[in-house]
Amino acid sequence: MKKFLSFWARFFLFVWEMIKSMSNVRGVIALFISYMIYQGWAVVFLIVGIITKNAWLIGVGGAVIAFWVGPGTPTIPLVIVTAFFIKRYLLFDRSDPRKLKEIWRELNEKYNQKKQQAKEETTNHPSSSEEEST
Repeated sequence: MKKFLSFWARFFLFVWEMIKSMSNVRGVIALFISYMIYQGWAVVFLIVGIITKNAWLIGVGGAVIAFWVGPGTPTIPLVIVTAFFIKRYLLFDRSDPRKLKEIWRELNEKYNQKKQQAKEETTNHPSSSEEEST
């Protein structure tokens, strides 16, 4: 269970670092394009369907949105990773020359350091019950 939780903690740290790397204009454009690929078109279908009262557009748009919002679907990670590749290889943004493997290694090192610090803090500080008894 610890390995499972550790993997997801590292994964979400990785996702957060990817989001922070999208802070320029090319990154925002890449995020927009990536969102439109996975879910944005369904939002457009839904809005146009509501405006024109077209049941088919409302149904398709609503079904796709319901699928991606549902539990267990990797919407956010897919959008972010796709945006990273769009930014790097289609928009030719070389502001961060690191590769995904290097970023993953750095995040693992950061996570392990934080984990080690937390472990040291808990072993160095006595519990409150011990302090009260003295």
